[in-house]
Amino acid sequence: MKPAAVFLGLACVVLAPGALGTTQATGKAVVVKKAVAAKKKPVVKKTVAAKKTTPAKMVQPAPVALPAAPDNFNDERELIRMPSPARLALRAEMRDRMAALDTVLQRLNEGRVVEAGQIAQFRLGVAVWWNHTKLPANTQPEQYMPQKMQDLALDGYMAASDFATVALTGDQQTATAMLPQLTGSCAQCHQAYRIR
Repeated sequence: MKPAAVFLGLACVVLAPGALGTTQATGKAVVVKKAVAAKKKPVVKKTVAAKKTTPAKMVQPAPVALPAAPDNFNDERELIRMPSPARLALRAEMRDRMAALDTVLQRLNEGRVVEAGQIAQFRLGVAVWWNHTKLPANTQPEQYMPQKMQDLALDGYMAASDFATVALTGDQQTATAMLPQLTGSCAQCHQAYRIR
C-alpha cells in the first residue's frame, strides 16, 4: 500500500464523527471519552470536575440557651402537689396561654396591633382569670397553689390586660415595649414552681 493511501485512510478515521471523543454531562462531573482508532486501545474515561456553584448565604440562628437538665437533675423549684385532674386543667390552660401569646407576637410582628390586643384581652387577660371556677371542684388548680404562685399568675393576667388596653389603641411602639411585662410573670412562676 502506498504511503499516501495510508495517510488518507488515517485522515478519514480521525475526521469521522466521534473519532476525537464524545462528552456526556453526568450531574456533578463531565465525562470525556476518547477513542484512539489507530492503535485500537480501550476507551479511556477521564473525569473533569463540574463548575462549582456558590451556595446561597445561610442565616445563622441565634445562640440557644443550654438545654434543660435531665429529669434526674435536682430541680430546686417548689413542687406544687395537686390531683391529676387539677394538674391536667392547669397544663391545658398553660398550653392555651402559650398559643395565645405566640399569636399575639405574630400579630405584632405583622403590624396588626389591634388584633394582638384583642387576643390578649380575651385569651390572656383578667377576663379569663376565673375560668377555672366553671370546672368541677377537684379540677380547679387555684385551691392547691400557694398564695405567692397565685399572685404571680394574677400579675400575668393583669399585665395581659394592660397590654391589651394599649394595643387596642393601635400604638405598636408602646405595646411592644410592654412585652417584657406580659411574659415576665410567666417566666418568674415557671422558675419558682413546678407541678410534677
